[in-house]
Amino acid sequence: MAKKVLTAEQIREEVRRRIHQDKPAGEDRVEIPVPLPKVHAVDAQTRNWNMESIGHAGHDAYVRRVIEEARREFFLSDAAEHDEKLGDSIARR
Repeated sequence: MAKKVLTAEQIREEVRRRIHQDKPAGEDRVEIPVPLPKVHAVDAQTRNWNMESIGHAGHDAYVRRVIEEARREFFLSDAAEHDEKLGDSIARR
C-alpha cells in the first residue's frame, strides 16, 4: 500500500483529529497537545517520522497506538524537513 505524503502540520492535525475523535468511550474530553512529527531516516517499515511522547497521563498507550497507525499510513514530505530547520533557526533568534 502506497503511503500518503503529507507535511508535518498535516500529519499533526490528522493525529490530533484521530486522538480526539476516536478517544475511547468514557474518557474525558481533555485536550491532548500534539507535537509536530520529527523526520528521521527511512526505517525497515518505510517510516520516516515519529512524534515525541506526548506525556498525557492515562492516555499514553492510546495516543501511542494512534501515532503508530499514522506512521504506517503517512510519509513525511521533504518540505517538512525544510520547515523544521526553518523553525529551529527562528527559535534560536
